[in-house]
Amino acid sequence: MITEIATISVAPGQEEAFEAAMRHGGIEHLSGCPGVRKVSFGQGVEDPGKFAFVVEWDSLEAHHAARNTDAFAAFRASMGAMTIGGAMEHFALS
Repeated sequence: MITEIATISVAPGQEEAFEAAMRHGGIEHLSGCPGVRKVSFGQGVEDPGKFAFVVEWDSLEAHHAARNTDAFAAFRASMGAMTIGGAMEHFALS
């Protein structure tokens, strides 16, 4: 299993809209990707314009393959033009 930790920054003033988009479809689409075991999502405390996704994948290969699925495309589409940057890393946690 591989754990992905991604942070996404959203445009100022878009925090509520981004959270709503994720809670009302975005997370469901991501969770529906082949190879996803679990998705956690939340808003930054110190920086409310930053959101975190913690995704448990079957493998790094499963994550790469999921990027080509309709479910992942729908997840990305749910972000719209609200995002202004982000970072992603993968970890082998025990």
